[in-house]
Amino acid sequence: MLIDTHAHLDGEQYDNDRDEVIKRALENGVDKIINVSFDLKSAKRAVELAQKYEHIFAAVGCHPKSREESGYVFNKSDFLEIAKRPKVVAIGECGLELKNSDDLISQQEIFQAQIDLAKQLGLPLIVHCRDGHQEVIEILAKAGNVKGAIHCFSGSWQTAQRYLSMNFYLSFNGIITYANDYDKVVKNIPLERLLLETDCPYLSPAPFRGQRNESVHVKYVAQRVAEIRGESIEKIAQVTTQNARDLFVL
Repeated sequence: MLIDTHAHLDGEQYDNDRDEVIKRALENGVDKIINVSFDLKSAKRAVELAQKYEHIFAAVGCHPKSREESGYVFNKSDFLEIAKRPKVVAIGECGLELKNSDDLISQQEIFQAQIDLAKQLGLPLIVHCRDGHQEVIEILAKAGNVKGAIHCFSGSWQTAQRYLSMNFYLSFNGIITYANDYDKVVKNIPLERLLLETDCPYLSPAPFRGQRNESVHVKYVAQRVAEIRGESIEKIAQVTTQNARDLFVL
């Protein structure tokens, strides 16, 4: 069994066949899915999905580009109650996206507010980071006593070690099936700190590049991890599933 720790099944890309997409995943070895939000509206949709489907759980949070892309400006009070709803297992996705961005201070403030929310509620973070690992690491180090996963990890082995030293998990998706940039990290990370995800509908693995991604495709990520590490797919599935259960209390 596998767990997709990062999906966006509430997206409009699934409006015509969401039930079938979820059924397909469950029938092909995906035991649980964490549906991750982008802003307040998607957080509400994530919670609704979690209530409707037994095997789906929700993460609620505010993506660093939410203001730019949806117009939503993070307000902690908006998320305080929704984060207490049943089956909400994390705060996220939240973090920093500094590529082509000039609002670092604002992003840092919003990220810090969500870290505070996670600590207040005893929930892990799902962290989004693009071109800002140094800044994210500094913020997390100062926060202290916070746990979580670095979604779609995109850093060096040196960067990975810094996250690992703070007891964070690193999560990988379809990118590793067609690019070898992170093979060293995948090979050397303790398996007990590795998570699998799809980030669907985005980042489809090699057999489906250019097509809509689905949670069922997490198996291709698991297969590639097994190949890189020289371990069995069964071991990868067993350990990463337990990792997700431990971190998100599934």
